[in-house]
Amino acid sequence: MRTQRIETGTPEGEALGFTKDLFSGWLELCTGSRLYLHYIISRYRGEGNVQNLIRDWLDRGFDVRVVMPRPIMQHIVKKFGFVPSREYFPGQYEEMVEVWYRPVSTGASGIISTEPAIAGRS
Repeated sequence: MRTQRIETGTPEGEALGFTKDLFSGWLELCTGSRLYLHYIISRYRGEGNVQNLIRDWLDRGFDVRVVMPRPIMQHIVKKFGFVPSREYFPGQYEEMVEVWYRPVSTGASGIISTEPAIAGRS
């Protein structure tokens, strides 16, 4: 899986709504529309900007993953049905790390667990 690091203040970040006027941080966009949010700080705490950003990504069909979220981020992503898991990030961390994700819903048949894979790097 190919990955692209995206930071706030870049054209790629702006296209994703990850704008430098609202946020500071970085994420990775992987082949297949998976986003790994590694680090984010809202410039306007408590205004719902992070929640709105995640909602927008989900509405646009991204498979959003949050790497090692702090308790406040866990609180936010739980609202969207995210659950904790563990994944490998070769070249970034020596061991598996906590990653929160939202299992894929299949309507009437319930929830399919999308087992996290190794976040491969090409």
